[in-house]
Amino acid sequence: MKPNIGVAALAAAFLAVPAVAKDKNDKTAVVRPIDIASAAPDDAWRPIDLENTLLMDLPQGEVVIEMRPDIAPKTVAQIKTLVRQHFYDDLDFHRVIEGFVAQGGDPKGDGTGGSSLPDIPAEFTHDTEEMPDFTPIGRDRMAARVGFIDGLPAAAQPESLRSFRTDKHVEVWGAHCPGVMSMARTTDPNSANSQFFLVIGDARQSLDRRYAVWGWIVAGFENTRRIERGEPPKRPTPILRMRIAADVPDAEKPHILVMKTDSEAFQKYLEAAGVVKDGFVRNLCAIETPRKINGKVEL
Repeated sequence: MKPNIGVAALAAAFLAVPAVAKDKNDKTAVVRPIDIASAAPDDAWRPIDLENTLLMDLPQGEVVIEMRPDIAPKTVAQIKTLVRQHFYDDLDFHRVIEGFVAQGGDPKGDGTGGSSLPDIPAEFTHDTEEMPDFTPIGRDRMAARVGFIDGLPAAAQPESLRSFRTDKHVEVWGAHCPGVMSMARTTDPNSANSQFFLVIGDARQSLDRRYAVWGWIVAGFENTRRIERGEPPKRPTPILRMRIAADVPDAEKPHILVMKTDSEAFQKYLEAAGVVKDGFVRNLCAIETPRKINGKVEL
């Protein structure tokens, strides 16, 4: 697969484009996405749940992952069990494809290993009625509706399908955008165990609705950029350790707030970024949900 090298550049371009806002003081006042995020009221932000926050230490630095039991409850429960057993400590990223994914979590280091825990049933999609926090922002070239589930990029079928389908089921799923965490498996949909991958390019077309999204990186994504590439890499990058944020000393706990993606502030942020035009989303994977990390707004 050819690497997707344009996502980071697109994201930077989208969020750097200023919107022009008219007000009584300056009819050509420039409003930037970062300005909207910085001015958002306190009730536009939510704290991450430390019990469902994973700290992954790489040689390059810490990566903070918000796990999502609302989307993949069985997967998150298994990962938390393995983390608390120190299963992932010192395991390597054994398969890293530029512009696609970085895969790890295999004690054998060759893609054939797993843990002693049972395999996990597929958690690829949900009914939209099970995901009340799904906030669509428009459509795109791949899905009738795209948006966010409380910060995590997601896509869904049109709600109008419900009246035509015998099972009355309308699917929503996590989108495999850069920074999203998902589970590896064999050809058996119910075979995920310990191996996972973090998405490092736009992999929606290949992976959506076929693999279980279980979280997203809320801080430290830049520390994943230097994971050694290769299948296998010549000098594999190790996971030094993994911890649940609730288990670490107070001084090491992350202080992160995420902008609520169903808030008025987020809607204004999207308008300032200019990422939706006439209901069409230019690039879902280029939209960064704002976070406050130690009080500083980051995109």
